[in-house]
Amino acid sequence: MGMLDEIEKLMGSVGSSANYRTLNLGGKFLYVEGIKAVVSFGVDEMQFQLKKCLLIVAGKNLKVKYLDKSTCIIEGEIFSCTTKN
Repeated sequence: MGMLDEIEKLMGSVGSSANYRTLNLGGKFLYVEGIKAVVSFGVDEMQFQLKKCLLIVAGKNLKVKYLDKSTCIIEGEIFSCTTKN
């Protein structure tokens, strides 16, 4: 069972859909599950292809702290996390 599964079990639904899940930790870290591909990354914006949409993370001094085939942790000053079909 993953970290977000444990949180959902304790607290109910976390910002998620059937395709992906995100968890913003104080605007300093963003945990993302369900990534299919990295589209672009930079210090002010990162884009990730999800199953049915594009996830756009905007912020300042962004950097990837962890990345595997479907999970990512982004560190920085996170301003927004939005999806685009």
